[in-house]
Amino acid sequence: MQEDEFNLDIDSILAEFSSEEKEKEGKSENTENIENRREVFPSDSTIVFRPEPEKITHFAEKYKKEPEKKKREKAERRSEEKPVPKKERTEKKPSGKGSHVILTLLGMLLTLFCLVFSLIVIHPAIGTSSSRAPEKEESISGKINDYISSSAAAKLLAMQKTEAQSAARTDVQEDIVPEKIRYSIPESDLVAPVPDPACFGSVMPDNAEEIMNIIQRARENGLLEDQEMIFSLDTDFRSDTAIRYYLDETLLVICWKEIIDGNTCSCVEVKMADASQFRRKFADDAFGASNTYYATDLSRSVNSVVAMNADYYLFRDFGIVAFNRELYRFNESVYSGDYKKYNCVDTCFVTENGNLLYFKRGEVTTEEEMRRYIEDNNIIFSIAFGPVLVENSEAEYIDWYPVGEIDKGYSRAGIGQVDSLHYFYMSLNHSNEKQARWNINTFAQHFAEKGVQTAYALDGGQTSEIVFQGEPYNYIDFGAERLVSDIIYFASAIPSGEVSG
Repeated sequence: MQEDEFNLDIDSILAEFSSEEKEKEGKSENTENIENRREVFPSDSTIVFRPEPEKITHFAEKYKKEPEKKKREKAERRSEEKPVPKKERTEKKPSGKGSHVILTLLGMLLTLFCLVFSLIVIHPAIGTSSSRAPEKEESISGKINDYISSSAAAKLLAMQKTEAQSAARTDVQEDIVPEKIRYSIPESDLVAPVPDPACFGSVMPDNAEEIMNIIQRARENGLLEDQEMIFSLDTDFRSDTAIRYYLDETLLVICWKEIIDGNTCSCVEVKMADASQFRRKFADDAFGASNTYYATDLSRSVNSVVAMNADYYLFRDFGIVAFNRELYRFNESVYSGDYKKYNCVDTCFVTENGNLLYFKRGEVTTEEEMRRYIEDNNIIFSIAFGPVLVENSEAEYIDWYPVGEIDKGYSRAGIGQVDSLHYFYMSLNHSNEKQARWNINTFAQHFAEKGVQTAYALDGGQTSEIVFQGEPYNYIDFGAERLVSDIIYFASAIPSGEVSG
């Protein structure tokens, strides 16, 4: 066999391999083989169908055996055509050494060919495009491009979905508003937190519109909510007295003086965040203590923002007295006629929710029933003076009452509830106008006109006093404070440690 008979026609091998591959594709689409040979070429190159190295080896072995077969067939033909004498039939046998070299070179060539094809499969940029690529390659390329396009579209949709989910989570996080801290004063605390000095302020009536800005701030920080204020720029303010105010996150207080029917009325409007800010102070923090103090001293001792007189309970022994959820006074002895000392006056109860409840004079109960009433209604403390001035936003008519000189022109004081945790206090004192003061029914009528839901009269005369920031705000009868046994007051609930001033 001649050496050139062992040369492999690579193009023939590839052509036959491609032909067999076409026949297989005609029978069935082998997407798995296509998947194994899928590659993405640059836009300026052509996709080339590259057979797998193991199949090349198969065809190489086939062609390596082909020369031996032809040799046998040629020898047979020669023997049939012209027999050669035995002595002349000598053929030059290839030496074993030459055959070994040829096989070695063939193996190296196949190895190199397979290596080149493998590199091209792994690195498509290596090599050049072939003009002999089968026509079927275009359909395979199209399928690969379709697959890549669909994969890219799927990835794009997945990215868009992820971005949408991320945006939704961000929107939810933005919608979440941190819950506002709710402050309260423990019932057991005898002293309220120190108010922030920076939260106090004052303006003269000529600049009363500045108070409307304070009210707007209270509305914006959620303290006032949607409640309406009694304070109004239409008020006939007393021009020589400043309007005083306090505002923090838990408390709004506005004090002003106005002229009503020629009389000076001192007014206080309060809106608080928590019911614990409405409190009562007994002298020496004990019921029945014999000592009395000025209202200004009692107010400063508990850090009140604003304080008022209450009922001066130590001065008389009638009415129902509750304090810190306990019943301290329930006197069933006769006061006059059918009245007993516990029910001869109206009693105002302040609940743990800051609401005002009333036990009207003449109502009959027992001490046990009253204790149950205090427990069932979560009563914190009571005030025993009266009478009730306004109920269901209507002024009450009072024809008789044992205290308060109801039929005379007298200095008077009262507190009313406007809305939830919203209160209005007003006092009418003897002042330099020298005008006749009001009887109890006139006072009740003016109170109702302010827009309160309920109102209750406190001890009047020289006892009626407003203390703002530790100092008297209203004019006090006879120009001097009176020693008293108790006050009611409103305080900030922000802990002293958080106060900036």
